[in-house]
Amino acid sequence: MGGFVGGRMGENTTTIAWLPEVIDDLVRLRDFIRVKNPAAVKKAAERITSAILILQNNPEVGRPLFEDMAGFRDLIVPFGQGGYVIRYRMHATTCVIIRIWHTKEDFP
Repeated sequence: MGGFVGGRMGENTTTIAWLPEVIDDLVRLRDFIRVKNPAAVKKAAERITSAILILQNNPEVGRPLFEDMAGFRDLIVPFGQGGYVIRYRMHATTCVIIRIWHTKEDFP
C-alpha cells in the first residue's frame, strides 16, 4: 500500500493508507483543474483532504457498493458543479483509499 495520512490518535481512530494509483488520480485531477481554474486547485485539495480525514473517525460514512464489490464504499465530496468520489475499503483498522475521481469523469 502507498502513502499515509495520519495515524492513531485515539482508540477509535482509523489509519488511512492509499494505493499508488491514488497519487496518479490526484495528479490527473490537479492538472485538469489547473487548466480550467487555477484558483480552485488549493480549494479542491483541501476539500479532498478534509473528506479523507473524516474517514479516520467515521470510516462507515461512505455509501456501500453493490454485492459484487462487498466491503467497498464511495464517499462523495461535493465541489463546484460536481464533486469527487473517494472509493475505499476497510482492511482491519486501516481505511485503504482505492481511487479518486471527479463525478463528471467517465470513471471507473
